[in-house]
Amino acid sequence: MGKTRASNVNHMSSSTNAHAHNFDTLSAHPIHPASKKALSSLPDYAFLDPTKLYHESRSARILLDSARASIAARLKVNADEVSFIPSGNAGIDLTISGLVNALTNKRVIYSGVEQKAIIEKLKTTQAFEIPVDNLGRVNQEQYVNILEKEKPELAVLQSFNHEVGTQQPVNQIYKKCQELNIPLFVDATMTAGLVNLDSDWDVLLLKPATWGAPIGLDVLVVRRNIRFKSVLLDDGRENHKFSTNIFIPHAVAIGASFEAVTMNRSETAKSLGLLINELRQLLSSHLNISLLGDPVARLPHVLSMVIKDIDGEALVSYLSKRGFAISSGSSCTPDQVKPSHVLAAMGFENQINIRISLSFDTSSADIKNFALALLETIKELKTQV
Repeated sequence: MGKTRASNVNHMSSSTNAHAHNFDTLSAHPIHPASKKALSSLPDYAFLDPTKLYHESRSARILLDSARASIAARLKVNADEVSFIPSGNAGIDLTISGLVNALTNKRVIYSGVEQKAIIEKLKTTQAFEIPVDNLGRVNQEQYVNILEKEKPELAVLQSFNHEVGTQQPVNQIYKKCQELNIPLFVDATMTAGLVNLDSDWDVLLLKPATWGAPIGLDVLVVRRNIRFKSVLLDDGRENHKFSTNIFIPHAVAIGASFEAVTMNRSETAKSLGLLINELRQLLSSHLNISLLGDPVARLPHVLSMVIKDIDGEALVSYLSKRGFAISSGSSCTPDQVKPSHVLAAMGFENQINIRISLSFDTSSADIKNFALALLETIKELKTQV
């Protein structure tokens, strides 16, 4: 835990770049010290093409392979099952395309609260969309019934929802998938290294930027027995998943930061979970605020809410001036405050939410200051209506 900051929200600079508190870490966590250290200590050959035969190139390849092996060790998988791919929608497109391209009948099951890019890509298949409850959790019984009845070739399910943090019943659904020999793709891009993912998946997607690695690359893990046919030219790079050279310093920073985060995972997750509980308690009595998602079975560092009669864009802007960076609207539409398909699926159609995702060094003082800033901002905005 970081030290309590002495700054008071009432005395913060009004500058739009005065973000003393990054509460939007699911977009990108501030750079982790382990990433900084790894990037600052690399030899010159780390910037070379690792596919060549000369000595420096082979040394570069060793660095890349070591980063891959470090991630594999933490996930308890084989190194050749770990690939670096583009981050964001580009990586999702490559992942879904590669999985679907290997299917025969293109029959896929997924929840209605997957990332928008996943849902849009699956529209090209014969897809079965399963609804969720008002907490954002998929209907497990209906999901299992479709698995048994329709026998899809691929199942898709996020580990935790990317907007409200609710945990999905991955363990139970994976057991049924195993029984029916249906591969399960788990989107774990929002777990930020804070959750032990066990082995209840066949394909796994991680977002290193959420734990303090540089933005730009995601990590895709595909077990050896799972069919994957890349839509790109297959030249053998990245385990036949992505045909380009990876920027090695980036991969090294991902490996170093993932190792550092997972070493202290339990303690960090517990501390952040207590802080989110504190924030829920501070806000729960306010009638204008509806807290979203499961209050217990959730990501430890995430809280989403709907605020009655408040413009999301204005709220983000005003809080930014008070030194707090937060997210509003659908997390799948960057730079646009739009109603979320997740909230619509949960029964909050046409409402704008805000999402708080804490950095690893957030303190109790930060939480109290944020709650004060939020409530003062709501009051200020309501006087302008």
